[in-house]
Amino acid sequence: MAQMTNPLLEIANWEEGFEVAQSRRRGGRLSWVAMPTRHDSRGYRKLVRRKDGGKFLACWVVMVQVAARCHVRGLLADDRGLGYTSEDMESLTDLPQEDFDAAIPVLCAIGWLLCHDSERGRSMVGATSESGMSTVHNITVQDKTKQNITGLKNQHRSIQIKEAKLQFDKIPSKRRRGYKSFCNAFISEVFEYDVDPEFAIEAVLAYYESPEGKCHYFREPTRLIDDHIWEEDRESWTRKERGEQPPVDESATQEAFERIFDGKDVL
Repeated sequence: MAQMTNPLLEIANWEEGFEVAQSRRRGGRLSWVAMPTRHDSRGYRKLVRRKDGGKFLACWVVMVQVAARCHVRGLLADDRGLGYTSEDMESLTDLPQEDFDAAIPVLCAIGWLLCHDSERGRSMVGATSESGMSTVHNITVQDKTKQNITGLKNQHRSIQIKEAKLQFDKIPSKRRRGYKSFCNAFISEVFEYDVDPEFAIEAVLAYYESPEGKCHYFREPTRLIDDHIWEEDRESWTRKERGEQPPVDESATQEAFERIFDGKDVL
């Protein structure tokens, strides 16, 4: 009878969310890990607003740290490809097993954690599956899975572009600039960071109702998204002219030139 293995837990979007240029240059286990610093995503709000949200967030942080030290970074498994259990996590981090038991389903529900069945998990790290399939067969299955995932990603991006266009159309017509660049920025800075689109566009619209947004030197929509306008202090938008410079005293400038050319200021 084949031995059953633990379900394999994986940190979602590991490569995009927790790897930086410096870590990618280092193979194997990391002694540190880069973590996003934002607190405006829907997933974060859903998590911390729960009764035990603080405990679950602590579990999430240490799971990310453990994943950075795993054989395959981002995959909560040992060198044999066996997934870590909540009991294993307690042994590794000294946080209570019951906290992990309660946190893992919540983290999966908000999309921060992925749970794979044991056979797929073992194949992902290059081990032989319980059913005795060869590694070559498993690679073929994975290739088909990757193709399906690529198709889903393309479909998902198409949906995101349509949603970004809907948000772009809400901007006052006299302020609409750079539709394509706006959509790309909205996807990378709003959707990819799980910021509430309505929250983001509300800040954009509020900016264009402000004195700065109505003046001649307003920031264009793409710039607002890149600047994370929803994180700014709205009182800073009350100046009438962004970048307005005081008038130049032309008479003083002319006088200075005359002194130079007359040789009066020459050392």
